[in-house]
Amino acid sequence: MNPLWTYLLGAGLFGAGLSAAGPAAVGPTVAAAGAAAAEQDAVRPGAVPAQQGGRFRVAGFGRVAFEPDLFGFAFVVVSEAAEPGAARLRHEQAVALARDAIAAQRAELDETAADAPGLQRRDDAPATRYRYQTRFALRLRSREALMRLQQRLAELGIDGLDQVQPLSQRLPEYADQARRLALQDAQRKAETLAAAAGWRLLGPVAVRIDDDRPWWTPQPPTARQYGARAYNYAADAPVRGSETTAQVEVEYAYAR
Repeated sequence: MNPLWTYLLGAGLFGAGLSAAGPAAVGPTVAAAGAAAAEQDAVRPGAVPAQQGGRFRVAGFGRVAFEPDLFGFAFVVVSEAAEPGAARLRHEQAVALARDAIAAQRAELDETAADAPGLQRRDDAPATRYRYQTRFALRLRSREALMRLQQRLAELGIDGLDQVQPLSQRLPEYADQARRLALQDAQRKAETLAAAAGWRLLGPVAVRIDDDRPWWTPQPPTARQYGARAYNYAADAPVRGSETTAQVEVEYAYAR
């Protein structure tokens, strides 16, 4: 046989051998790489294939009504005069009278604090005026003592007597209870949503507690938190006068 044809024939057979052996030799390697990538995706934290499930968030709200046994009360003593010295003397007298009124209720006082007097110059009046003001913050253990103190301060001509906050010695306990109720509310909503959509609820994966604070009258959460989803407290039965509320946002995982 011509050596040239022998060379070409050998080269052709060698190439055909590569083509025939290629899929058999390379196929398992590609399949193994694909399986490894799939396994990596399956164990990657937070990776939930879209066709298998996902996550959603719900808001929960809790409220606990309580009977206050403490009352926070704040008021401001303000004194003005055309001269700084006269304003100071007038303010010292007014503050002394306020302290006497507070001392008369000392048996019912739980805590008392007062800011240092601050002097302000007012040039917005027809003539320059100087003003001193001192803010008092107290806690009293009875309604009667609170009312007597407010009456006496009003008789002294002191304004700003409406800064009253109902409190309780058990307020931390009530706040914890409100948070538990908020979490239960979120769980109920998540179960209802999952059942309606035909999903299998896997459980909570993240919780955010927005706030909890006492209120004098029932009020909704602030609009900045949930917008149109804001809870309508007015739709519920009225509370006994005081309540503490808690709001949570819970993220749940589900599977289809």
